[in-house]
Amino acid sequence: MTPPILIIGAGLGGICLAHALRKNNIPYKLFEADPKSNFRTQGYRLRITKDGVTALHESLTPELFTLFEKTCAETAKMGIRVKPDGTPAPSKPGLGPPPQTMSGSVYTIDRSTFREALLASLEVEGNVFFEKSLDYYTIDADKVTGFFTDGSSEEGALLVGADGVRSRVRKQYIPEYQGIDSDMRIIFGKTPLTPGFLAKLPESHQQGMSLVTDPDDSFQPTFLFESIHFPHADEVPFPLPSAYMYWCLLARTSTLPVSDEKSWHVTPREAADLSRYLTRGWNPALRSIFEMQDESQAAVRSILSALPEIEPWTPCSRVTVLGDAIHIMPPTGAMGANTALRDAGDLARRIVEAGGAGGLDEKIIGDYEAGVREFAKVAIGFSWRGGMNSFGLRAAEECERILL
Repeated sequence: MTPPILIIGAGLGGICLAHALRKNNIPYKLFEADPKSNFRTQGYRLRITKDGVTALHESLTPELFTLFEKTCAETAKMGIRVKPDGTPAPSKPGLGPPPQTMSGSVYTIDRSTFREALLASLEVEGNVFFEKSLDYYTIDADKVTGFFTDGSSEEGALLVGADGVRSRVRKQYIPEYQGIDSDMRIIFGKTPLTPGFLAKLPESHQQGMSLVTDPDDSFQPTFLFESIHFPHADEVPFPLPSAYMYWCLLARTSTLPVSDEKSWHVTPREAADLSRYLTRGWNPALRSIFEMQDESQAAVRSILSALPEIEPWTPCSRVTVLGDAIHIMPPTGAMGANTALRDAGDLARRIVEAGGAGGLDEKIIGDYEAGVREFAKVAIGFSWRGGMNSFGLRAAEECERILL
């Protein structure tokens, strides 16, 4: 019997790959470092467009794809564009996903809801393992063995690093891999759409995906917000989130009242306080978004990216990577989740065409990884252009290179 495919990381890409393998009766095991009960403050709005939708269609059963559709929120159109003082700001292109990604159906998801729904159907088979953090792996002629920090190990036919920007798999597989620090940080948050909150917010602020920007002050934070509603909440077998306003606040590190090292470790409450500090002089209606937020849902993240031109590496028939583990990109083009799903769908397709993990070789994995680099180059370019047009990102070539 062929050993299973070991998937390290239960983010969206890892889960999509697991479903595709399950659908095609290919053995797999999915390992997640976090405990099952704690998904951290990562439950934010994502947009799934053409390439992500295609991957989900191929990876999920028809029943699960229908469930996915019913967990989605309404997809907003463009909203207002104002300055921090509430006066109109000039419009220019660049806000939202690139037009090339918007053909066909577009879905708006709550990340935590989507992740939990798809994980539930995998867990019943006993192939999902939480609190399993990879330490390192070894390769033999006919297998790969993953060693975990709890002292356990697992043998497989292929090990897939879907474990995000700090990927342990990538660090061993491509140890000199470089990326970019944009010198910007992003605060994510949610504000419940309660009657009290809506009473403080003009009607124009309650509809669409809106942007707050000051073209005359490059050090002023940029702010995006969008109301999230779930029209099919009564059609799914589990509770969906109550309506909320999703928002993100982008600021340069030099404007933060904390050290860069500290910004990596702030608590949700500290992140919420930081958002209020950075917007302390803003229009009162906009301020209400921060004042009435759910403080447990705030989080600070660095805006990092892979290089637009990802250097090739020597492929291995027993190890590969997908998603943010290999091509993290700024969230300013709505491309990150779609690119991870696209990777998962493409890898699964190649595994199926090879007759399962036992048929994989360096050429098949190398061709997959070449496709990852080619697609990521386009997606990273979109993300940087969107970030430069609407969110104040500097050009990629002006930013510091770092080891990821």
